Amino acid sequence: MSQVLQAIKKLTQRDLRILTVIERGMINHLYVPFEQIVAYSGFSEKKTLKILKKLNEMGLVQRQKTPYTGYILTSWGYDCLGLNALYKSGVLVSISPTPIGVGKESDVYLGLTPSNKKVAVKIHRSGRISFRKSKKKRLYLVDKRHISWLYRSRLSAKNEYEALRRLYPLNFPVPSPISWNRHIVITDYYEGIELFKKPSLNRPKIILDEIIYTIVNIFKKGKIVHGDLSEYNIMILIDNEDMKKFMIFDWPQWIDSSHLMALEYFKKDLLNILKFFKRKYISDLKIEYEINIILDKLT
Repeated sequence: MSQVLQAIKKLTQRDLRILTVIERGMINHLYVPFEQIVAYSGFSEKKTLKILKKLNEMGLVQRQKTPYTGYILTSWGYDCLGLNALYKSGVLVSISPTPIGVGKESDVYLGLTPSNKKVAVKIHRSGRISFRKSKKKRLYLVDKRHISWLYRSRLSAKNEYEALRRLYPLNFPVPSPISWNRHIVITDYYEGIELFKKPSLNRPKIILDEIIYTIVNIFKKGKIVHGDLSEYNIMILIDNEDMKKFMIFDWPQWIDSSHLMALEYFKKDLLNILKFFKRKYISDLKIEYEINIILDKLT
C-alpha cells in the first residue's frame, strides 16, 4: 500500500483520466486497445503514450504488445482510483501503509476521517481466487460471462455495502457502513479478537446461543443469509468485560432468504459455527440436536 500512497501524490488529473478510461474499457476488453484509450481520453497519441509510460513505470498499468498494443489496470492502479475518489469526497484523509487484517479475498487497513475518527478500509481482492472458483462460490457471478478481476472486486464490495446498509439499521451486530467506492468499503473501526484465534470465553455456550439467535433473526427479519459464515468472520469485541458482544463481518457473498438455495446456505453457516464450538469450546455439544431445534425456529 505504501507504493499506492506514494503514487497518488504524484498523479495529475490527466493521469487519473487515463486510468479511468482504462477502467471503463476493461468492461469489454481484457487489454484496452491503445487507439481506444486515445479516442476516449481526448489527448493526442503522443500525450497519451507519455502518460501511459509514466503509469506503467509506476506499476499502475500493464502493457500488452501482441497481438495488439493494449493496457490493463493493475491492482495498484485500481487502488489509486478508489482511494483518490474517497479522499476527494471527504470520507478519508489517510490510510495505514500496512494492513491490519488480510483475508482470502480482501485486505483491511486502518483509515482516518477528516474528524480524526478511526475507520476500517476494506479493499476487496477477488482476483486472489481463480475465476472458476469465484464464479462457483459467489452466486452473484453465475450469470456473468465476461468478468474481469476489477469488476468482480467492485461487485463484491458493492454487495457487502448493501448488506450492511440493510442490517445495521435493524441493530444487528454488523459493522456500521460509512461509504463505498469501487472495490473499497469504509466502515466504523472495531477492536476485537477473531473467533478463530480462540479467545478465552467465560461462558462459550452463551456466546454460541447469541450467535445462533442473531443469524436466525437475520434470516427472518433481515431477510439475509451470510453464505460463508465461520469462525473467521466473527469477532469477539474486547471492550466488554464479559466477552459477550460480537461482530459478524465479511458479507459480499450474502443471498436473500427468499432464494431457492437460502436454506442450504443457512445450514452450512450453522454447521460451520457449531462444529467450531464443539471442537474448541464445548466438546459435548450435540450438533444434530442443535440443528433440528434451530431449523424449527425458522418456520
